[in-house]
Amino acid sequence: MADTPKTPPPRGSPVAPTGEQESRAAQAHYQRGNQFFAVSAWERALAEWRRASQLWGRGVEPARPAGRRFVQLWAVLAFLLTVLLLYNLIFVLFPREAFDREILLSGRPEIRSWWERWLDTGRPQSGDNHKLTVREWWSRLQQRLRRGDEKKIAERRGVRPPVSERWADLLRRYGRWGLLNTWELDYAVVAGSGLSQLGDYQGAVEVLENGVRNARQPRRLADLYQGLANSHYYQGYHLQPNGLATYDLRQVRKAAKAYENSLTNQPRALSFGNLGWMKFLLGEYDEAEQLSLRALDLNRGLHYVRLNLGLVYLMQGRNWESFEAYRTVIRQNPQPEVYLGGINDLKEILRDRPGRLPFAYLVLGVLSIKHAEYGEAEEALSRFLAAPGQPQHWKSLARELLHGMTTANLER
Repeated sequence: MADTPKTPPPRGSPVAPTGEQESRAAQAHYQRGNQFFAVSAWERALAEWRRASQLWGRGVEPARPAGRRFVQLWAVLAFLLTVLLLYNLIFVLFPREAFDREILLSGRPEIRSWWERWLDTGRPQSGDNHKLTVREWWSRLQQRLRRGDEKKIAERRGVRPPVSERWADLLRRYGRWGLLNTWELDYAVVAGSGLSQLGDYQGAVEVLENGVRNARQPRRLADLYQGLANSHYYQGYHLQPNGLATYDLRQVRKAAKAYENSLTNQPRALSFGNLGWMKFLLGEYDEAEQLSLRALDLNRGLHYVRLNLGLVYLMQGRNWESFEAYRTVIRQNPQPEVYLGGINDLKEILRDRPGRLPFAYLVLGVLSIKHAEYGEAEEALSRFLAAPGQPQHWKSLARELLHGMTTANLER
């Protein structure tokens, strides 16, 4: 008998098999094994335990506890997945209306129902007085199904849905959310923007005007009018072979009206700035100045608005204020396309008003130096120096710029 100890078996009563005699014999072998183990007869104890294990193995083994735990885990996971699917199904069947979101943003959530708040937060909130009734739930489900049936009937009849609906369908099929609705998007705005990007400005106008007729929420109306203004503007914007633009003022007036409607529904820095540009093109310089200053009050980083303000001051003969507006942009060191936009605007007013705005050549020379267009800068500064009646301090600045071709002193 070896005296090296073996690892003792786990304590506890064994699971009895079926078969009464085998069970008693196995129990006897197990107990003898315990006795041998108590006197350190390790090998004999191990032999008795093996015999007991063999006898128990002949019976029907019960299900293992680990297996039961595995089945229970899968049951819990299946339940959680079912709850999650039902949770998402509710949001698919009952999409949140944009009006609910506008009320939430307006700071008056108390007038919204329990159901509407739950759709916003994903969980019910305490203190809600209204509870969704079965009749309301059934009515909303019927409306949802009716819209789907009408769409199928129209497809069978060959009726082509409007652009905004086709755009929505494309987003549901191929967009980031797949088949789910994307409630954050206004499909009329998206469709109008897409058509405008493709150059179909009239199509964009039709889609956006239809969206305006069907919209009621201020934020949505602001988006639609802003898109409508952009479409009208680009309908009247004609780029010439030399890179400069001409404008159809009839379309500019339509764009200005649309921007005014957008601002009525929601004040935005971008809309103030763009409306200021429309007013500049229409020659309404006082309004253009006020709108540009309002835009800069809301967002001082709008470089193009400050360039527009420089143009307004230039047209009014306020040369020092104009120069300061341009110098403020230069000091902020914007992207090259900002300088290019300012250069083209100056070239356009010099084209349309030949010989009337000599100071524009000085500003054009400064911007051309910043844009590394030294040939154009030299030509513009030379034209300014040749213009009669210019103050001596501006001529001294022009000579300095022409000699050094640098704006370092201006930027300090």
